[in-house]
Amino acid sequence: MIEQKLDIDIVWLNGRRPKKEQTHLIVYHQEEHGAATTIAGKALIGERPPVASIYSKHLNTTSVNFIPVPFWPEYRLYETRNNDGKRFFVLRIPTAYPIELTQDRYANKDVWMHTYPVVRDIVMTLNELGVNKMSYMTTNLFVLHKDFKEYSKVAHGEVVSYNWSTMKEEVTTHSGKYQEDSLELDYILAPNVWIWCDVFCNFTSSPLKLSEVLLGSASGESVDMDTADALLNHILLTYDLSCDESALQSITEKLVDMDNIKNFGGLDI
Repeated sequence: MIEQKLDIDIVWLNGRRPKKEQTHLIVYHQEEHGAATTIAGKALIGERPPVASIYSKHLNTTSVNFIPVPFWPEYRLYETRNNDGKRFFVLRIPTAYPIELTQDRYANKDVWMHTYPVVRDIVMTLNELGVNKMSYMTTNLFVLHKDFKEYSKVAHGEVVSYNWSTMKEEVTTHSGKYQEDSLELDYILAPNVWIWCDVFCNFTSSPLKLSEVLLGSASGESVDMDTADALLNHILLTYDLSCDESALQSITEKLVDMDNIKNFGGLDI
């Protein structure tokens, strides 16, 4: 079944839309340096097949492809459930629109133009299916760049969360088991992250909505297992959503073996 919106085409791979029920969406970008979100996202998905593939003319793709292991350009949506049976969708984004690392407010104008239409259509479609909560998993990699050194860093092993729905001028840090602190610190977010949070917050009609960013620590490592573990632990403690330990081990081993591959965003790993 193919469903067409203004700027996206959704292929429902089971031949139909999923039924409507309250659902929590987790979003992650597979191409982030350090692969922490790639590891955490794949561990949450496990070996489940996607329920939908999402295409758009706005997606960033490579000009060439490769066989017998081609890159895939589309977003993929997966369905899973937590230990209480509550439904979660996991959205796997292979590549984001490229950005220039600068604080120049006039830079990166095309990012909004190509990101917003896709996010808007996905959010409005999932809203019809009962999605009323969203968590965007990411890391504060920008602080590794010289132009962003003055912004706060997430400590090793911690996760910082911010609820876009309340717009309070503070974030919450999560350190290990059930330890939380509210702090008035400034963190820098990539354009694709804040656009998702803002659009979800304003385009979701449910009064019970949650639009949050989960920010893990930045690392110069090519495979950052510690941050992946911190994100997975936070999701388990907060939402009772377990990961697939076998998939966690498998994706970690694959990424270590692929250490010399710089662009794995569109690989089916």
